[in-house]
Amino acid sequence: LVIGLGVGQPVRIVQRTRSIGADMPVLILTEPESREPLERTLRYAPFIGYDVRPWASDALEALPEALTKAVDRALKRRHFNGSLAQAQRSLSRLPASPPQITHFVERLLDRAPIGVLNVDVHGTILSLNRYACRVLSIGEREAIGARFTRFLPQSEHRRLSHVIGGCVAPIRQQAPEVFEILSEAGVARHVEIIASSLMDRTGQLGSTLIIQDVTDRVLAERRRQSAEEALRASERRYRELVETMNEGLALTDADYRITFVNQTFCDMFGVESGAVVGRPLHSLVHPQDEAMLRSRMAARDDCPPSRFETAWVRGDGQVLHTLTSPRHFLDDHGSFTGCLGVFTDITERKRVEQGERQRLLELAHFSRVTTIGQMSSQIAHELSQPLSAINALSSALVKLFEANATSVEETRGTLHEISEQAKRAREIVIRLRDFVRRAEIQFTAIDLNETIRTVLRLASVESRHRGMTVELDLAEDLPEVRADRILMEQVLLNLVRNAVDAMEPLPPAQRRLQLSSAAHGHDAIRVTVTDSGPGLPDELIAQIFKPFFTTKNEGMGMGLAITLSVIQAHDGTLEATRGPGGGAMFQFTLPTAPRAEPS
Repeated sequence: LVIGLGVGQPVRIVQRTRSIGADMPVLILTEPESREPLERTLRYAPFIGYDVRPWASDALEALPEALTKAVDRALKRRHFNGSLAQAQRSLSRLPASPPQITHFVERLLDRAPIGVLNVDVHGTILSLNRYACRVLSIGEREAIGARFTRFLPQSEHRRLSHVIGGCVAPIRQQAPEVFEILSEAGVARHVEIIASSLMDRTGQLGSTLIIQDVTDRVLAERRRQSAEEALRASERRYRELVETMNEGLALTDADYRITFVNQTFCDMFGVESGAVVGRPLHSLVHPQDEAMLRSRMAARDDCPPSRFETAWVRGDGQVLHTLTSPRHFLDDHGSFTGCLGVFTDITERKRVEQGERQRLLELAHFSRVTTIGQMSSQIAHELSQPLSAINALSSALVKLFEANATSVEETRGTLHEISEQAKRAREIVIRLRDFVRRAEIQFTAIDLNETIRTVLRLASVESRHRGMTVELDLAEDLPEVRADRILMEQVLLNLVRNAVDAMEPLPPAQRRLQLSSAAHGHDAIRVTVTDSGPGLPDELIAQIFKPFFTTKNEGMGMGLAITLSVIQAHDGTLEATRGPGGGAMFQFTLPTAPRAEPS
């Protein structure tokens, strides 16, 4: 009989079963933590008998073997009991042949697959069958008259006396007990003993001990308990490791609902474990990153594990930034079953990066203002031309009006020219205003070729003033890059003005400035600025990007350092080499902007 986990009163079921079949083996399935309490209950409950065992639900793999052994024991007992009953019936039919009856019973006991010993109240062996001799590893002559405690460790003597005393003066039905037996060969074995009362012809009380070798069962149980303890120890070590990690951990199911979080996660997110278990993971994410996180969740089967930055909302409303590392779990069929998220707190790093970015913006703004200040004379000259033209045209038009010597067509043409010159002056002012304005970094998709042309318009004043030739070699149909437009203009203007300054010692006819753009691999664009100046000595190439290093008499040494910082903030690279014609060549590379998915 196997009693399942859903039965609410298994002990009563066993007691009722015993009233029908007293020798039926019973296994009660139970939760692992309830096995020992149930075992104690069965040990002392009335009308239970023997061969009733609780079986933990985490050891179901061994259940078929245990059932088979239980059935084998029951069959052997039934066979033995049937043989005894048959012997008793034979004895009742043969009252005139006592010697033959005794011989028949002795043969039956010797052939029984269970050990049978008769002992007196002190535990002295009165008789035993052949199976008992084999279990005790002793001969019959040597065993008779010996104390049964001889075969037990000292720690078991008191318990055996209690078992024998309990069946001599029975208060309740005896339950089977397991004892350790020390044989003459020194090999420890385990036997299950069932004691019943015995009375000889003189009325002296004793006990009949039915013993069965259960060494294999006991050893298997010990191995199971040892494995369970090792598993519990491993689980404790794993839990201690998980709980003391510096990273937050969160387990989710296939629907990304949280099933477990460690203490670091709770401290990091400012929540209690019970408040987040069962919630969708995306319910904690910051609104700015919710679309990104949902996209990654939707692409769980095609998205390889990677580390990415995510913003979250803590329990107190503060923003938390983490480096998130997901690990997907798949079953044997390759289906997604859940995810382990590892969260590293980078809020402080983001704060430092924000501070550095702000300082970079301040330095870049200062550098732009300084650059415009250095170009003030050229800018004034550039503005004076349209303003002078406007002044001259308007004065001439006034005189013509006063002399009443102008026509409508001539007046319209003059006003149109004044408007064009005003637009020219306005464009110069707007370009200067946009260039020197102070703002946060705004990453947008920009066209680098258009940015190069805008910078050349800003620098055209100085290039014309110094009489140099500007050559453009811009590749067509280049993808856009994700960058801040103002900072990219500053990078290009810094490189252009450095090239212009480097060519100052040369005659105007030899001053050539080249700007080119081209694809660099599949996901980057490279921009090159080359001049025809004296070039860079090898010993200076490694130093020119250091702050406050300069080769100019009036330079601050911050232009190229700021340029490098801006390029690195855009995940790009900047390098300086000698040009093919002997001048200096600066090249920077920027990653292209990701293509927008078609809607």
